[in-house]
Amino acid sequence: MAPFTPKKVLALVLAALTVLPWAAGCAGEAGETADSVTEYAETAEETASLYLSDELPENLSFDGAQIVTFGWSGPSNAEFFVEEQNGEIVNDSIFKRNRTVEERLDITLEYNLVAGAYEARNTWVTAISSCIMAGDAAYDISAGYSMSGATLAYKRLLIDLNALDYIDFDKPWWPSSLTDESTVAGRLYFCSGDISTYMLYYMYAVFFNKDILEKYNLDDPYEYVTGGKWTLDKLFEMSSAAYEDLNGNSQKDIEDRFGFSTHNTYVDAFFFGSGLRTTSKDEEGIPVISGQFGSEKTQELVTKLVDFFDTDYAYRSEDYTELLDIFVGGRALFVQNQVQLAGDSLRSSEIEYGILPIAKYNEAQSEYYTVMSFPYSLYGVPIDAREPNMSAAVLECLASESYRTVSPALFETAMKVKYSSDNAASAMYDIIRGSVVFDIGRIFNDSMNALTYGMFRSAVSGRNKNWISTYTSNEKTLNRLFDGVISALIEE
Repeated sequence: MAPFTPKKVLALVLAALTVLPWAAGCAGEAGETADSVTEYAETAEETASLYLSDELPENLSFDGAQIVTFGWSGPSNAEFFVEEQNGEIVNDSIFKRNRTVEERLDITLEYNLVAGAYEARNTWVTAISSCIMAGDAAYDISAGYSMSGATLAYKRLLIDLNALDYIDFDKPWWPSSLTDESTVAGRLYFCSGDISTYMLYYMYAVFFNKDILEKYNLDDPYEYVTGGKWTLDKLFEMSSAAYEDLNGNSQKDIEDRFGFSTHNTYVDAFFFGSGLRTTSKDEEGIPVISGQFGSEKTQELVTKLVDFFDTDYAYRSEDYTELLDIFVGGRALFVQNQVQLAGDSLRSSEIEYGILPIAKYNEAQSEYYTVMSFPYSLYGVPIDAREPNMSAAVLECLASESYRTVSPALFETAMKVKYSSDNAASAMYDIIRGSVVFDIGRIFNDSMNALTYGMFRSAVSGRNKNWISTYTSNEKTLNRLFDGVISALIEE
């Protein structure tokens, strides 16, 4: 899979990091790094010309057209716009991106944001579907929570982006890991990448507490990662050394110190991190349910995880706040969570932490694999859009400008500098971002009765080691539902 950032630019950034003294500063001490972050931002501005440009015509103009996007009000509206510049580098880069796109194409960007996160996704889909089916031509672009964007494609309410002008999916701002996975019989109904800040915030990763690591005299996990030895067995081994019954009641409970912690929904990362997929493509390039899904390897993984979470030192939570309290409170060596945890909570905490990719299944696995959590946006063009090619041009321009302005600010400066506590952590972010994979079965989860993630999650949380039996009993339904998804994407 091609990483989002070109290797040439990445090399320049890494070279810069080696000579800037603040790269090794404490992430929690923002004031001590402010001048250096400014210095980095200025350097990034000077080298912006090294980032690939798009190939939109220089004289492309839409005569002041108002481009309306039906989006979702997720964790932050900054996915789409900010009201004004405020001196914060990511905020200001989004402001700059939008103004640049408006000036380049002679348009005005407008957004109608409706509650559309997981709990509200069906309401969001119903709202925009009603507009599209009425033929109102009210929206030029749709941008929904990932499951919702896929549902619009399943409902045949989006235009095939490959049939439109201006969008160039060979460009790095459209990650091939997503476009290749989601293209069916040459058709692609949604896209994402640098255009979505959530694509960076919601990568899965493993954070570790440096003080606990030192307390138990454990090896540096960074060395395991770079040596290709950061595996499930290594994660389990290190976790087993860090449990302590802090309240002395001889019971595993929330007041103890754990080796590993995660939320029930985040166990998905183990499946994909092990190199497994729910789907693959047949000889004609058509997606089918993968033989890996019901394989012995998946059975072994489920067994490993059930046994792991049955120990005292591994903790699964159903409460996001509880999970945060455990790690920020210094009561877990590891937490498997989303990358946004670093900016939202850890940066202002007092703990010293590091970040790692999701552990590999074993050392024979050649690559690390990171899957996205669901809160990222999938962009599309509604079938009743006024001028579909205009919508496509706006998407291309937003994505390419994001690649040159927003992503460097968010990834290279905020994540790798402001949210990192050492140089090695910065390199880990590169590994995580470069290893992101997508799975069309996961993307179309809502059209699959949640089977493509629900079976695995339920097996682990329900301590059900009979994976093969579970899969076999659902196989016919799984294939029938997925055949329905593919039919919806390829039928005229």
